[in-house]
Amino acid sequence: MEKVSVISGGSSGLGLELAELMLKAGRNTIILGRNNSRLESAVNRLTPYAKNCFIEPYRCNIGNEEEVKAFGKYLTGQNYIVEYLFNNAGRGLFRKATESTAEMIDKVFEPNLKGLILLTSEILRITPSDDELSIINIMSTSALLGRAEESIYCAAKWGARGYTEALRTELKGTKRNIIGVYPGGMRTNFWNVTEHNRHISNYMNPADVAEKIVNAVLDPARLVVTDITITRKS
Repeated sequence: MEKVSVISGGSSGLGLELAELMLKAGRNTIILGRNNSRLESAVNRLTPYAKNCFIEPYRCNIGNEEEVKAFGKYLTGQNYIVEYLFNNAGRGLFRKATESTAEMIDKVFEPNLKGLILLTSEILRITPSDDELSIINIMSTSALLGRAEESIYCAAKWGARGYTEALRTELKGTKRNIIGVYPGGMRTNFWNVTEHNRHISNYMNPADVAEKIVNAVLDPARLVVTDITITRKS
């Protein structure tokens, strides 16, 4: 049996930076994404950091229950045990509340909430109860504050926060550690698909954010970390 870290949305942005740091820490890492070419590019970049560990790509739409179940079967078939699950995948779509449509709701809720729940449920199901598992749900400060023209996005993130807190309560006293991460805006390609004009030059570097997260998750002092809020200096 081999311990692995799983990172959704791992082919770019914060997920890619998290993968690099986990590999540098000697952790076997599997990155999830929906685009094979992006996954391949990510693996090419990450391979030099896999010195005493391995990096694997796996194409999976986490909002699709069948694909998530197939991933669970892959993990058990490979005798992998997930030690760290980074729920990092997400999407933003920002509009006035009066412009909301069912299609927009589905596009935002699928990766930010539905996929997070499906992937978490599957990993919990296949991970032996006597093995330690840390689940790191990476959300947004939009899970803490309501913002104009972000009603759908905030709703999804607030839902993810509620799920995170309920899960922590449900799993109290077990070998499952649930961490909620609430980062502010980062300079990633997230903003390329939001159809929302923003000046992101002063937003946070995802590499810096990843460092904060990984340092907390891999804290050698074995301190219990539950929530992390990361924002840029004013």
